Amino acid sequence: MLSEAGFDVQPLPMDRSPWGLSGLVFIGSFASEDRDYKRYMEKYAEDLYKFVDDGNVLVQMTQADQTESRPPFLPTTLEARRCDTDTAEVHVLSPSHTLIKDFPVRDGKLALNQERLGWETYNLQSGFEVILSSDADASFPVLLEGAYGQGRIVLAAMHLDKLLDAKGNRVAGPQRESLAKHFAKNLLAHVQDVDARRAKAIEVTLAPRVQRSFVKGSWTLALLPDTQVYSVRFPGLFSAQTAWLRAHAKERNIRYVLHLGDITDNNAPVEWQRAAESMRLLEGHVPYALVPGNHDYGPSGDASTRETYLNQYFSFDDTAQMPTFGGAYEEKKLDNTYHLFEVGQQKWIIITLEWGPRDEVVAWANEVMSKHPDRKGILITHAYMYSDSRRYDHTDKVHKSHWNPHDYRTPSGVNDGQELWDKLVRKHNFVFTFNGHVLNDGTGYRADRNDAGQFVHQILANYQMRELGGGGYLRLVEFDPDGNTVYMLAYSPLHDRYMLEGDHTFTIRLDQPPADQPEVDRAAVVAPSRVSAPKALSQGDKQRRTGHEIKATQ
Repeated sequence: MLSEAGFDVQPLPMDRSPWGLSGLVFIGSFASEDRDYKRYMEKYAEDLYKFVDDGNVLVQMTQADQTESRPPFLPTTLEARRCDTDTAEVHVLSPSHTLIKDFPVRDGKLALNQERLGWETYNLQSGFEVILSSDADASFPVLLEGAYGQGRIVLAAMHLDKLLDAKGNRVAGPQRESLAKHFAKNLLAHVQDVDARRAKAIEVTLAPRVQRSFVKGSWTLALLPDTQVYSVRFPGLFSAQTAWLRAHAKERNIRYVLHLGDITDNNAPVEWQRAAESMRLLEGHVPYALVPGNHDYGPSGDASTRETYLNQYFSFDDTAQMPTFGGAYEEKKLDNTYHLFEVGQQKWIIITLEWGPRDEVVAWANEVMSKHPDRKGILITHAYMYSDSRRYDHTDKVHKSHWNPHDYRTPSGVNDGQELWDKLVRKHNFVFTFNGHVLNDGTGYRADRNDAGQFVHQILANYQMRELGGGGYLRLVEFDPDGNTVYMLAYSPLHDRYMLEGDHTFTIRLDQPPADQPEVDRAAVVAPSRVSAPKALSQGDKQRRTGHEIKATQ
């Protein structure tokens, strides 16, 4: 393909640095599954972007995200991560770019007769110009280019170079062969332009969640996951979160702030005092609800009793004065409460339940929900879903999960996520469940149909494992005016930055499950699946994305 376009093609020397080479380094599709490639990247990845700096071009075609989610040769000024999403529809975002000259375009899209061109697209990019994407918002880029020094780095989620199968049989149709020839010819012209320093300057494409301004008519829920490290070490970060929410409450139409538990680390008075001071910044500006986590109970936060300082540092009487306060399971205690609010014509109810809710608490929650059948429900409890997107289930001996409430010495009985689903959630009009607690990568998302056939979106968010006990990250849940689209955003007031990885920032359709979750029996445990490009590795995908296993006590 490259030779026919006019390149003098030579194998990349695998035993020495690319310094001194000139022109183009071309990495073919799925090369990252080769052992020699891995050894080369371990040794020379940094030298590759220095090769680019000298006025050269580096192109990488599509790779399996399980094998290589992030290109190892990217400099610190560029970021990109692959995902499992494929696309047949390809939007042209930079129509005048040399790399797509003579591509067939109709109504702003590539005319491909539904052939799947985008394989293993990107769900995160920073510093690149997106040339082709799955949609007009650059949500899942297919072809993107970044500048480094005098040269360029081109990333493609395309397999145009794979025209033959392993036996040498031609597998590409005439349309893809034509695209491949155009791409190779255009690439030659682009490499020559870069070498001559006449290539058009990069126009960086903002990631869609950053680019998207808050839409009039939208409204927001804010989630505060596990603030325990802030309360014990960095109380200023806790206050930075609530101060930001207070300052932006009107602008972003924040209707409620929901704390997901582990407010403190050791259930110690000084930590509760700090937490109360931080949360007090919201009073009079935006209502909030909170649940106690395991670290909020027992001596030193060991959850061996149900004794907590919560009700000494957060006033039940003051909370009860909030117009949205509905009631509590126990008088003068905030461990289990419910809250009522309305947005437009929609009526909502928030149920907050203690760590490892007791059976009698679950029975109370059922009664509350039964009395409000016209309201959409939100359940908050500290431990519900694990980081593999399965509900906690102490009876499941196949899928190992840590920190299940049944593993603690908490008295009076507990219920884990699966028990809460069976005894409470599936019976009522719950739309969301939110929880924290879980370490690993601290994320999880699944959607299951309840007994009435409606989807319940169940979400885990926890950032305590990150630098400074979470880096100030919180979740913003933005409800679009269309009533069906919800944007999940991870944002840090400390860094003024969104976390764009797909586990943290993504879009929810209330009438649909996640794209990688097949719809099965509503009571079943669902594992993600795909039927796309071949994979080479079998290790757990989430551990691969985080790059390491976090070991900590919970």
